[in-house]
Amino acid sequence: MASRQPPKSYDETTLQALEQALRDVWQVLKAHDPLRDWDKDTDFRRALAEKLMDLADAGVTEPQEFRSRVLASCDLKPFH
Repeated sequence: MASRQPPKSYDETTLQALEQALRDVWQVLKAHDPLRDWDKDTDFRRALAEKLMDLADAGVTEPQEFRSRVLASCDLKPFH
């Protein structure tokens, strides 16, 4: 997997929104597939973080917008 070149810097508000969105999305993913060992899936977590940063690069700044866009692109299993 290629690394992001060059790394961007984000203001404090965007960083907080990214961090909140990552936590929120991670919790939703874990709830939808509780048998998967999400904490060991570092490649997926890295891809998720890159997707969030791509959204920030495109001008997204709100945690809810990050969350909804990323979750819309995920193949979530229905709750049982």
